[in-house]
Amino acid sequence: MKTLSPLLLLSATLLFAAADANASETIAINQTNKAPLFDGRCGKDEWQAATKIELPAQVSVYLMHDKDSLFVCAKGKAEDHTVIDLYIEHAETGHLHNLHASAQLGERLLTDKEWSESEFWNLEDWGGFWVPYAGNKETEDGTRTKFLTGSHREIQVLRKKFAGNIWNMMIGVSAVNHEGKYGAEFFYPESAVDTDESTWEKFSFSKSRGVKD
Repeated sequence: MKTLSPLLLLSATLLFAAADANASETIAINQTNKAPLFDGRCGKDEWQAATKIELPAQVSVYLMHDKDSLFVCAKGKAEDHTVIDLYIEHAETGHLHNLHASAQLGERLLTDKEWSESEFWNLEDWGGFWVPYAGNKETEDGTRTKFLTGSHREIQVLRKKFAGNIWNMMIGVSAVNHEGKYGAEFFYPESAVDTDESTWEKFSFSKSRGVKD
């Protein structure tokens, strides 16, 4: 039986150590064995096992996954519209993608440090729960559309859309009431910049105990 040379043993040890270090530097997204119902509510039992991120102004973001999809839900207050922007770096192409859910669903692509125009409803391998229509209202400028406040914003992304089991991401939540004003916007990570993926956070797809594929 052949034995590894000290140099090969050292190289293998360093590789395993690097892998462990990379895993420990990511935020683990909890796994679920049941896809959530997209109904504008992420406070129900189906989201309780999700990885939870707290933002200011009583805003929370929930993330979980199964073998096929990433599920994200942003929960605001009763008076918020809670618009979500999910930014994901494609590990193979290096392109940055912005998946947006407000009154419409749309996607933008960043190449050469410039964002493309949003393509609304031309969705590839993702979908979501947008801000629902709530009738019209009369204003000084005439009749305007109303949108429902208090619903939560949900996004589903098929994992085949982006390479690998570790995704570099940034999350933005806007159209939030904060300190007596409407229109506040918050990001995770707090100091992240949408055109600079080095300021984002790496998330990994973990496997929870007792959850089967």
